[in-house]
Amino acid sequence: MKRTVSLRLEAVRPTAFDAHLAPLGAMRLTRTATEIYFECDGAIDAAAYQLALAGIRAVPGDAAPDPAAGLRPAIALDLVPVVGIPEAIDIVELRPIPLSEASAVLMRRRIRWLGASRAGRDACLRLLRDEDAVVGWRRIVWCSVAALRSARQRVRLRPVVFDRGAIERHPFQWSYASKGAVERWAFP
Repeated sequence: MKRTVSLRLEAVRPTAFDAHLAPLGAMRLTRTATEIYFECDGAIDAAAYQLALAGIRAVPGDAAPDPAAGLRPAIALDLVPVVGIPEAIDIVELRPIPLSEASAVLMRRRIRWLGASRAGRDACLRLLRDEDAVVGWRRIVWCSVAALRSARQRVRLRPVVFDRGAIERHPFQWSYASKGAVERWAFP
């Protein structure tokens, strides 16, 4: 059984962060107001090496903080960083999307008599040539009830009130590594 690696991340010069995260497998990034934590099940040397290639200093340390008792979960629908909420704990779970699954979705016919779209074929070719990768993400933000009620945050966050199992059932969304969405979330 592999042990969970926990690292605190410091941005030196982030470059292609998403592309370097893709080969690490399933992981979890936790962002607080001041720090970013990285957790994965794997070798600490491989994780630190990939992060160093991405221009990120990885410092071994404590695990990411747990949400405080007064914070409530909300499912985030995009990877836009939450700003202005100092007590918020922002968690992004990442998992690699296998090439077989990604290519099947990209090449699927949307309408029976039409072929796959041109954009889908181009994206599939980039994946097959190892020019890009697909990363699945699911994001949960823990913050106070007052922050969830604000109109500005309600647009991007959907509070989980009664069904705590909704967090685990929320599907992973896809992001291409070339787009850099996770890097923009982690290091705004």
